[in-house]
Amino acid sequence: MRTRLPALGLTAAAALVVNFLLPTAEPAAPLATSQAVAPGTIGTASMRSATLGEDIDYNVYLPAGYESSSSRYPVIYLLHGRGDSMSAWTQVKSRLDELISTGEIPPTIAVMPDAPWSNRASYYVDSAYKGADPGRPVETAYLRDLVPHVDAAYRTIADRSGRAIAGYSMGGAGALRYSMVHPEVFGASIVLSPAVYFPLPPADSSTREFGAYGKGNDLFSESVYWRLNYPTAFKQFASKGLQSHLFIAVGDDEYKNPEPKDYTHDLDFEAHVVFNQAVRVPGLTSEFRVVDGGHDWDIWEPEFVEGAKYIFQFIGKPPATPMKAALSGTPGEDRAGGLAVDQDGNTYQAIAAEGPVDGQPHAGGKDVVLTKYAPDGSRLWTRELGTSGTDRPYGVALDPQGRPIVTGYTTGNLDGNHAGNTTDDVFAVQYDADGNRGWATQLGASGLADRGYAIATDQSGSIYLGGYTKGDLGGGGNQGDKDVILIKLDPSGQPVWTRQFGSAGEEKGMALTTSGDAVYLAGMTAGSLGEPAGGIDGFVARFDAAGTRTWLNQLGTPAADEVWGLAADGSGGTYLSGYSAGDFAGTLAGDKDIIVAQLNDSGTISWKDQFGTPGNDKGAAITRDSSGDFVVAAFTDGPLQTSLGKFDAVLARYSADHTRTWIRQFGTTEDDGADAFAEANLYVATRAGATYVSGLTAGNTATQTNLGNGDIFRTTFTPSGEED
Repeated sequence: MRTRLPALGLTAAAALVVNFLLPTAEPAAPLATSQAVAPGTIGTASMRSATLGEDIDYNVYLPAGYESSSSRYPVIYLLHGRGDSMSAWTQVKSRLDELISTGEIPPTIAVMPDAPWSNRASYYVDSAYKGADPGRPVETAYLRDLVPHVDAAYRTIADRSGRAIAGYSMGGAGALRYSMVHPEVFGASIVLSPAVYFPLPPADSSTREFGAYGKGNDLFSESVYWRLNYPTAFKQFASKGLQSHLFIAVGDDEYKNPEPKDYTHDLDFEAHVVFNQAVRVPGLTSEFRVVDGGHDWDIWEPEFVEGAKYIFQFIGKPPATPMKAALSGTPGEDRAGGLAVDQDGNTYQAIAAEGPVDGQPHAGGKDVVLTKYAPDGSRLWTRELGTSGTDRPYGVALDPQGRPIVTGYTTGNLDGNHAGNTTDDVFAVQYDADGNRGWATQLGASGLADRGYAIATDQSGSIYLGGYTKGDLGGGGNQGDKDVILIKLDPSGQPVWTRQFGSAGEEKGMALTTSGDAVYLAGMTAGSLGEPAGGIDGFVARFDAAGTRTWLNQLGTPAADEVWGLAADGSGGTYLSGYSAGDFAGTLAGDKDIIVAQLNDSGTISWKDQFGTPGNDKGAAITRDSSGDFVVAAFTDGPLQTSLGKFDAVLARYSADHTRTWIRQFGTTEDDGADAFAEANLYVATRAGATYVSGLTAGNTATQTNLGNGDIFRTTFTPSGEED
């Protein structure tokens, strides 16, 4: 049996006739979830194609909630096979309901056009056949008429980032051609059992019988077929310099040609050849499946499901546009160093700068630069502080009087009391609201590395610094490579106590928060601080104001896990963010996933979440606002929404009941939010529902050109997730 597919074409100015039906098809397999499946609807529609000069019928699937929503939706075009009609694809309706209800694909519109031309064997191409049943310009009609009509009649994402195409048999040939020849229209494709043959089809193929590849009075022309076949389409795709994503599947028991000499035209063989060529096409990512079955819906339905899961990683997301952020920096290598927002909406941003900023004197190497911005974004003042060595900030916190305090590390004499120092020391420096420097404190083990990576303040004005030491700052000796340190300073910057702990492995304190008289410190361990989960673990420890540790929870999976961000939850516990390379709160999506969790006041995880892409995703920071909502800042090299560069910054907002309300992926065409070693360089703060973000970027924003080898962006998002 050979099943191929014809094409469709319709006009944007057509009269639309729609009759919605509730589907009757049942799922082919039970749901692997207890979540109720919200049913969509399938309706019939008719419109006039100016190119074809006739009406075209199609079915359209609208997801649950479409009528009550104002959102725009991705759309997938479903092409039927030779001899079939638009009703064929309606049997995947229940599958679409499942995929959308379980969140495996976004709510999506599906268009299922009828293609009756050339005795239902048009192969979706523009035919030059002029015989008894002349061919039609199907491909032109599809692109010129149908796609604009659908975008006008329905709330679609009218961009290649919101369009995909799929087909089986003849429809697989059409989907493959359209996605390769018109990548500016379609961003991905699902090609099932494609009826494609190279270099020429076998003698009994319907490609030769009905004029799709004909010319004049000849039903079949070799030159026409070569021009319209997929090797030429691959070359056309490569010449356009775009990216696309292709999923191919075929059954191992598909139609076998009766002539042994035609074995290379068996569909499973031909599909292998297509994939073999596709993986060599620049800009095209391809997946291939061979499954047990024949040329029928026992193959096409489940493989459509798998293909949809694959392509919707890339489709249905907003078009990629550079963020509108403001840039700070120098021509050198600059890094983000902290962010805080006061109750009046003023923003304090710290950066590590390799040159003078805003006319301030540069001491050498990297300097600590603190800038205050008014609520409207205008700069109020900049202060640059440094030594001839490296001075790098890693956090900003405000004390009860609204004064900014910066922590980090220095390889020089930053406080004036460490002459001759050449190794990393922890520092903290305070400014007042007008930019006048108050006190500076520097702490470290002589000749060894000590770094401050986190800062928090409490209601009494005490300051807490977290980080690591390779020496002995706590008085109990060093336990291994690096030990965690927690330092308490009084409001005047004087040390009150230091706590140091570790194992034979490496540890770092990476995040701090306070809640009442409790101080929470989090980070990573390669040893046994508590009960190891395996590999590298995260940890969270709670201390009281006197420095007594009340508990420590070492957490993770058998793979690598780290905690990089903390925020008090308002109930005596804490939220954390970080990453996992294992199944922390679900099944790992890729290389590493973003993790979020809540620990109660006794250190027990009371809630957790995990999400990511097939790539590298890491949670970098977390903050909670006065409404109880909390926001995670992260970065990804995958498509949580639309990818812009290698690494993009990410925000994920949660309501107080732990519902993830939105995700935003943003940045430039270069790396954002992380350095070249996939280490986070990203900070987040909230006020009055707005989210403030600062981080590293190597690219140009929508309004500014990059100043040098890594600049610092600063931007704000509204409560609904729009960049302000």
